[in-house]
Amino acid sequence: MHLHRRTCPAVPDRRRCSSNGIKVICVCPMLTSCPSVVLPARPSALLIGCCRNIGKEAEIMVDPINIEDALQHIETLLAANDLDSAAEFLRSLHPADSAEILSTLEPDIQSALVARLQPTELAEVLGQMDEDDAAEVVQHMDVSALADVLDEMEPDVVADLLGELEPEAAHQLLQEMDEGEVVAPLMAYPEDSAGGIMNVAPPCLRRHMTVAEAFQFIKEHYQDANEIFYLYVLDRYGRLIGVVNLRALILAEPEQTIEEIMDRDVISVRVDADQEEVAQLLARYDLLALPVVDAEDKLVGIITVDDVVDVLEEEATEDIYRLAQVSEHAEIFSPITQAIRNRLPWLYINLGTAILASSVVSLFEETIAQVALLATFMPIVAGQGGNAGNQSMTIVVRSLALGEIDVDSAWKALRHELMLGLIHGVLLGVTIGLIAWFWKGNPWLGVIIGLAMLANLIIAAIVGVLVPTTLKRLKVDPALASSVFVTTATDVMGFAIFLGLATYFLNWLR
Repeated sequence: MHLHRRTCPAVPDRRRCSSNGIKVICVCPMLTSCPSVVLPARPSALLIGCCRNIGKEAEIMVDPINIEDALQHIETLLAANDLDSAAEFLRSLHPADSAEILSTLEPDIQSALVARLQPTELAEVLGQMDEDDAAEVVQHMDVSALADVLDEMEPDVVADLLGELEPEAAHQLLQEMDEGEVVAPLMAYPEDSAGGIMNVAPPCLRRHMTVAEAFQFIKEHYQDANEIFYLYVLDRYGRLIGVVNLRALILAEPEQTIEEIMDRDVISVRVDADQEEVAQLLARYDLLALPVVDAEDKLVGIITVDDVVDVLEEEATEDIYRLAQVSEHAEIFSPITQAIRNRLPWLYINLGTAILASSVVSLFEETIAQVALLATFMPIVAGQGGNAGNQSMTIVVRSLALGEIDVDSAWKALRHELMLGLIHGVLLGVTIGLIAWFWKGNPWLGVIIGLAMLANLIIAAIVGVLVPTTLKRLKVDPALASSVFVTTATDVMGFAIFLGLATYFLNWLR
């Protein structure tokens, strides 16, 4: 919990709400009291106030805001056309809350509020937005004013934001920005690569420095650094040769050299590595930051753990969308034409696989004509196979993404899933066999559907493992196309086995 001491009569500095709130203490030397001011509808949402007792301290608890209450309050201010108060209210919020509220407003209202924020204030808000939302907010701003805002933001965030703008506008902003020369190289890296998400100018030391010299160097050169988790040691060519964590630096003797206390086994990542690999390395080795190097092992940037939080959300969303054959850029309120372009191609692919499954059924039209009740159980066999296959596939895709298995060790997963498929097949086969027998009064029907269920669940286990691992070996994202192949295989094989057995035992089914 943060404590803040402020002199009245001014309203105390607005402070960002942490998860457990902020305590604001005001000291007022005046002979009059200062009233508290409650901004939103519900006082517990946000409270800004001053001391009420002459010459005494007053403690005020500022709780994390309720977004719905805050949005309702700002809509009330906007309905009264009080833009100045609305902008003032945005300033009082945490930038993340301001970003969420601002992104829900109409473009003309956004522009009016943005114009009333200082460059540093707007920079903090934009830094909390998705780059596409941020681009919509700033697209109508004056180039010079926007350049001032972008100069206050992290270079990697600016690079992502400029990537959402028209190339001509992005180029013009780079020319106008003071930090344009720093941002421009970052835009050359793919957005989903280590270079695309890294921060430039990581804290660096030389190995010949003493600990005392290192502390002085940090004070002189890294006062504006947002986070310093590790200090990276470079040789005279700028190559990464070691790392020192802050604990080791603090506990070391002042006369010790950096070379004596540094760790030479540095875990780093190449600048062209995929952001998912970065997230895996940080998670696997419990790191707070990861250095980024080029092909010559020269340090070019750093990726901190807070950058990876956004990456994990992006990758999870991407994988979920791909498993459902939906574009990763799809949104619930995206334009109809864009939604059609994103979804229709995959629906056509699914239509093709459905036709393939139907063609298998057509081979057994005579059997179905003689024993029509077979049609009742066909969806059960195919559906259970598809569900089981997708279960195996989802687990394997996740394990491949997290590095828990690779294509060479997939046989262990195959053995495990085969055992599950066999057990599930026996249990479900016996269950549906008994149901079919007592429901339709024919024990042979129960035997046929039970055997078909067993066989299809074993097939589901096999394809659920082999399809994603094969796609991985072929350098294709397993999340992108696995479900199509798995569903097709279980549908086709389920129909073929069930109807094939029914044809073989046709005389016992009549």
